[in-house]
Amino acid sequence: MKSKKLTFTESLMLVAGAGIGTGILTIPYAISKIGVFGTITSLLLAYAASAFMYLIIADLTRQSSRPEDLIAILNEHLFSGKGKKALNIVFFVLLVLLLLENLVVYIMCAESVITALIPINGNAAKIIFYILSSLIVVFGVKGMGIGEKISVILIGVAVAVLTVLACFNVKGSFDFSFGDTGKVFAVYGLFMFSFSAIFSVIQVCNHIEKPALAGKAILGGLTLNGIITVIFTAAVILGSESITEVATIGLADGIGHPAVKVICSVLVLFAMFTSFWSSGFAFTDVIKGQFGIPRLPAWLIATVPALLTAIFLPLSVIDYVQIGAGALSVILIIVVLPAYRNAVKKARQPLLLGRLSANKIMLAAVAVSIILMAISSFIPID
Repeated sequence: MKSKKLTFTESLMLVAGAGIGTGILTIPYAISKIGVFGTITSLLLAYAASAFMYLIIADLTRQSSRPEDLIAILNEHLFSGKGKKALNIVFFVLLVLLLLENLVVYIMCAESVITALIPINGNAAKIIFYILSSLIVVFGVKGMGIGEKISVILIGVAVAVLTVLACFNVKGSFDFSFGDTGKVFAVYGLFMFSFSAIFSVIQVCNHIEKPALAGKAILGGLTLNGIITVIFTAAVILGSESITEVATIGLADGIGHPAVKVICSVLVLFAMFTSFWSSGFAFTDVIKGQFGIPRLPAWLIATVPALLTAIFLPLSVIDYVQIGAGALSVILIIVVLPAYRNAVKKARQPLLLGRLSANKIMLAAVAVSIILMAISSFIPID
């Protein structure tokens, strides 16, 4: 009988796929508003902060006796005393809003591409994507791991093909400047959000076959996410006459070859699948843990509201992404870092961050990076 645990490759791809979705599509548009040097600055800062944050989440999970979901972890290491129930409820609401927003973004990005590819109603496209995404729930976490691996490979192939085509059909050029400082901060926040894989990190720590490899899988996934996003962004800038909010639309129009629209559609749909699966399973785990119900009804409770929000509250994709960045920063700074400090005082397992786990300068730097992420969510891109 095959193991239901995740292999190293599946774990790495799970972390990579969690963030590739929104990042690969919205980052190029945001970057078009600043210069190359501003982009490099925001990218490096976001990568470093995310790497430390990933390992903090991993260590927090590994030191927990009930690491099934983030609320269970925080109940053990942070929420206590007479106010425990109230804190649990408040955080549950925050977490629900963040996960709901994530799922809405993925549905809306998929809808934009589906309607550009075939002439159907936007709401119908959202429903089709939701149904296709929900099929994975039948196969559980192992099925998600396999699906993520296949999807990220297909995304990588699509990005490689599009990059070659863009180089042979150059329409744009790089702006070697820094750009407006405020917009650089806004791009930094989008990078932080696109790198975000909190829930995938928890899933990897809980389900990887060889726990000792969790840290390498997590950092490998972050790195792969960054590489694919950077290469695709370069292709969009070179190949697009006008960079659109969902980058593949402008790229397909710029290159002009009929096959490009299909390749772009494949890239977007699989990028949205990977991200939707990760957030959907995390949301499902939260619902299961809080209400003790089976996976399928928990999945429906977690994901159907996102579909309805995408249909009836149609903000722009960038608006939703920036809202998500703000909500994520609140969760990280207020609850995750304090819980981590409590968890590592009496570590049950070797810490991935080693001596740095008690380094106040490192923790302060991470806290500052999250505060900047929160501030960036209020800075308009346009």
